[in-house]
Amino acid sequence: MIREQTKENAHLKPIIILALITAVSLFGDSMLYVVLPIHWNDVGLTSLIEVGILLSANRFVRLPLGPLIGWLYNKISIRNGVFLAVFIAGMTTLLYGWVDGLYSWLVLRCTWGVAWSLLRLGSYFMILELSDDQNRGYFMGTYNGLYRIGSLVGMLAGSICVELFGLRAVATTFGVLAFLVLPAVYKFVPRAKKQIKSEGVPLQKRMLIKLPALQETLISVFLVGMCLDGMLTATLSHLIDVHHKKSFMFYEIVIGAATLAGTLQAVRWGLGLFMSPWFGRLSDQKWGRRPLFIGSLALASIFMAATNFEVPFAFWLLDLLALLIITTLLSTIMDAMVSDIAFGSSRTFIMTMYVVVSDVGASMGPLFGYFSEHFIGLTMTYWLSATLLLLLSIIWFMKGNVGMRRNSSVNQ
Repeated sequence: MIREQTKENAHLKPIIILALITAVSLFGDSMLYVVLPIHWNDVGLTSLIEVGILLSANRFVRLPLGPLIGWLYNKISIRNGVFLAVFIAGMTTLLYGWVDGLYSWLVLRCTWGVAWSLLRLGSYFMILELSDDQNRGYFMGTYNGLYRIGSLVGMLAGSICVELFGLRAVATTFGVLAFLVLPAVYKFVPRAKKQIKSEGVPLQKRMLIKLPALQETLISVFLVGMCLDGMLTATLSHLIDVHHKKSFMFYEIVIGAATLAGTLQAVRWGLGLFMSPWFGRLSDQKWGRRPLFIGSLALASIFMAATNFEVPFAFWLLDLLALLIITTLLSTIMDAMVSDIAFGSSRTFIMTMYVVVSDVGASMGPLFGYFSEHFIGLTMTYWLSATLLLLLSIIWFMKGNVGMRRNSSVNQ
């Protein structure tokens, strides 16, 4: 038992270090999700639709990059891939404070997409090789909880500091911090090129695509990514601004919609630091991941629908926080569900497909949110998203019951 625990801790260490490196690289990107929807006019944009385009662009560019990055990691080490990713992240973040206009921002957002593809796939490949069925959820949860410290700092500190010092100073600081962790990449991230290669005869991709479990999971990943990771994240500060237009002072700091959104996101990531590993470990237990997934989808639907109700502002903010926490837990459990399906020499293909599909969903989210608001209003947009999540929960529940009835009939 002690030997197994020691082995698990040894495997967990490089994952923790990689998660912290990823966190620093995320500072600038996370800041934009709460700053741009409020300060879009200050950076040369002309409408909120352009904000939606920019917050989606980095994800759209990752769609064709996914297979290329998966192939690249068979040629280079994880260390070199991460080093390149952090360098690109530092450069784009630094330039956020010095560019103006849609097209310049579009180039930077697309370039950041390259960095995130390298970071995300490299992390997944390392976790797959270092984990097994008894700890995969825990390892995924630990990584997710730790790297989202970057979102916590970017959204909270970023939103407050932009109000105090301006975007240029904050973007420059975050960019320099990313460059400062480059030596840590070479010191602590293992080369590990051979870790992402698997033994066995490759399965036909067409056969993998036809796996029902993979199809069902990827469809769910797309819808959750669009409604929560994409739409909710991109419209959060705008949603708060619509529901609560007044700013107030706190110790001479202006607390506006961007700061409130950043604070909520920061609390979410702070709690996620503890809740994601716990939730991942819970999903590793005998009950499995499906019941937790169904329950989380149902709760997300309820909390999203509740954003449209007229309640005291403090309770309304608590509802938003609950929705954000559920979003974090769903991310962990979906990572683990797809990792369970990835096996042998199919790992690279399945994980690359997962990243591509989740990116498609997340990239559609900001566009879905702001275009939908333009045509049917923000309230109906949130009602529509709540309905999609509820239907998804019901479908998973019904499929589970059908499977249980079939097993019962066989046993009889």
